[in-house]
Amino acid sequence: MAQPRGFSINVPPAKIKDIKNRVSSFPWATFRAPGNARQNDDDWTYGPPPSYMGKLCEYWVKEYDWGLREARMNKLTHFIANMDGLDIHFVHLRESGSSHLPVLLLHGWPYSFHSFHDMSQKLAWPERYGGSADDGVDVVIPSMPGYDFSPAPADVTGPKAIAGLYGKLMAETLGYRQYAAHGGDWGSHIAALLAFNHAEHCVAIHITMSSVRQHGAAVRTGELPAEATAEERAFADDEKRRWDPESAYGKLQSTKPVKLGYAMADSPVGVASWIIEAFHAWSDLSNGRRFEDVYSFDTLLDEVMLYLVTDSFHSSTWIYVGEGTEGSNTLPPGKRIEVPCGIFALPDPVFPMMPRETAEKSRRVVRYTHASHGGHFPFYEVLDELVADLQGFLADVSGNEDR
Repeated sequence: MAQPRGFSINVPPAKIKDIKNRVSSFPWATFRAPGNARQNDDDWTYGPPPSYMGKLCEYWVKEYDWGLREARMNKLTHFIANMDGLDIHFVHLRESGSSHLPVLLLHGWPYSFHSFHDMSQKLAWPERYGGSADDGVDVVIPSMPGYDFSPAPADVTGPKAIAGLYGKLMAETLGYRQYAAHGGDWGSHIAALLAFNHAEHCVAIHITMSSVRQHGAAVRTGELPAEATAEERAFADDEKRRWDPESAYGKLQSTKPVKLGYAMADSPVGVASWIIEAFHAWSDLSNGRRFEDVYSFDTLLDEVMLYLVTDSFHSSTWIYVGEGTEGSNTLPPGKRIEVPCGIFALPDPVFPMMPRETAEKSRRVVRYTHASHGGHFPFYEVLDELVADLQGFLADVSGNEDR
């Protein structure tokens, strides 16, 4: 297998100029809701308010500096590896020699490898942040196929196939005989599939969302087998209640990705509104937390721009089709994930974490932590808590394995 080749992000200035020109030409004068449905900055009932998006877009055109943001991304070490004819972009950070398991950080939609920028450094080099170098771990952060700098596959590719690619990346390309995986959203799904199908190498997982389980259909349909407990039924009802009003994006991305793709390919503002609405809806904004205090314009625009500079919004949605094709979110009857699992349970307003007793039916839970707050994006919302919990989990499960 070919060795990974070094990679540096280098987006042509003309690409950035074109994006900003299209943002500046958005027809704001015609973009008005009916008078009784007008929104202020705090009313996201019908989607991102024009007042908020207008200010973000003005900042985008006049102040956002992609060159500075790109330079920040390039401070980490990037590579491209080819597996099964498919290029996979990844960041690889090496610590100074602790005995802890290396960790694979797995992103989801609508975020990116870059979402783990700060988290990865705190994990690899804790001594730079007031911690001990002995707690450092090697960190690998791949971009999913069709996301960021990983080109789109020729065929529809789901989470099970992606888990297979990541397994090869870690065990064969990078030579890690054993490793842990962490993720939320699609990242939690892929981590679970690594642990279930590749347990000889993926020997521990740490998740912030539960996708793969015994009763995978419950989140969308509320259907449970007759033997389900009262606790499972209560959780499924709550999960469905939260999911139903927020599920429109998923229905489109899993059924009409091409239809959606045409619109998004033509409108950077459209991509921004689609992505930023998810950040707003899925974040924990309880107890007076304001969206603009949790996420700066730079943070949100970094995430949006990674889809735009790589023209990957359309290709990023096909994993939703791939999941349906693979049917990989429900474990076989009587089976569970047997490697140690750590759960960081957040008050996610849309994707709640199941209770420990329910989670233990699908996996061997050795750590279950209730976060103080935070939603779907803990690497931004509760970074230090998340890092501390993952460090504690890795210390608990790391031994003298041959890695």
